[in-house]
Amino acid sequence: MITEIPLEERQERIKKIQHELNKRDLDAYLVHSTESDFANVLYLSNHWPVFETAGVIIPKKGEPILLIGPEAEPFAKSRSTIIKIRKLFEYRESAEPDYPGIPLSSFEEIFDEISEGRGIKKLGLGDYTILPMPVYDSLKRTLKKKETIIRAEEIVSNLRIIKSENEICLIKEAHKITEKVLDEILGKIKPGLTEKQVVGMVLESMYKNGAECEAFPQYVFSGNNTKNAISRSTFKKIEKNELIQLSIGARFGGYSSSIGRPLVIGKMPKKMKELVKFGLDAHLKTYEWIKEGILSSSIAEKFVRYYENNNYINYYLYGPCHGTGIIEVEKPWMETSSGYLLEENMTFMADTFIETPEYGIRWEDGFRVTKDGIEEFSNKWQELIEL
Repeated sequence: MITEIPLEERQERIKKIQHELNKRDLDAYLVHSTESDFANVLYLSNHWPVFETAGVIIPKKGEPILLIGPEAEPFAKSRSTIIKIRKLFEYRESAEPDYPGIPLSSFEEIFDEISEGRGIKKLGLGDYTILPMPVYDSLKRTLKKKETIIRAEEIVSNLRIIKSENEICLIKEAHKITEKVLDEILGKIKPGLTEKQVVGMVLESMYKNGAECEAFPQYVFSGNNTKNAISRSTFKKIEKNELIQLSIGARFGGYSSSIGRPLVIGKMPKKMKELVKFGLDAHLKTYEWIKEGILSSSIAEKFVRYYENNNYINYYLYGPCHGTGIIEVEKPWMETSSGYLLEENMTFMADTFIETPEYGIRWEDGFRVTKDGIEEFSNKWQELIEL
């Protein structure tokens, strides 16, 4: 079993991007990563920034360069599959130290290096939504003409959407670990524990069972807190007979997993049980509609109609699926506005969230698209859970 993407596969990713740059007549391509949204730099270099930010610049011909802040050089050298590494002031941490006396590169020097002095006329820009202003301002000053910077996030995101055999292997292993964690937590969770104490138990089990780290802030919500589609666990104590939401996920080899399960310690009231059962039915129904060649929006439209036909549309928030991989939520989404066709080895989370005035319910599992349907990455405890 592999524990990370091989060097040759990362190098092949660079070549594919360079092929696209030549097709589009772009001189270079720049992606960016932060500590929290690190996907593209990790995807291309195996470097995950801490405190600082980082970038990778890929010329249409020649070697890529990993761009880091002033402190990260030993760390980057120990991890990066990209040999050329340059330190830039713009990638320093947000506390903005001056670093007097440390020699640093500039974008002007970088652009001269990758173009062999010819200059950059067209720079493709990835990660527009997370690019820090210091980096963007420096790019504009260096390139002078605004039209030189061209948004092109799809170059790398389109590449990431279809997963390789190695990527799928790592995603599967992450889900195997998370299933083990779920088994352990369902045997230990009890009334009187705080949500945060259960998060601690989740993390202990995760690392014990071989995870690289957690894939996202682990969700342990109870009672009214379960209404949160996005939130963080609190010091609220778990009570008997109230809804509890677990959404947990390990990371392995740089790739994410997630398993979402609603449960009760005790007995579910009748209305709650009906809603939890409907959520599970909708969750599993989604799988029946998916296979290669299907228009993505048609899946979302069927999902919405399923809510309507069962008189639950007032509880619908979103769904049914979002992409997954390095980040637990990544492109593409399956929405009624989606216009792409499903392809084999696209990977998704079936993410079924229902919001009521009193509580929320999430069923979540990962899968890959196959020619004839799906392959689930997790399916344990797909049942009403009353402990």
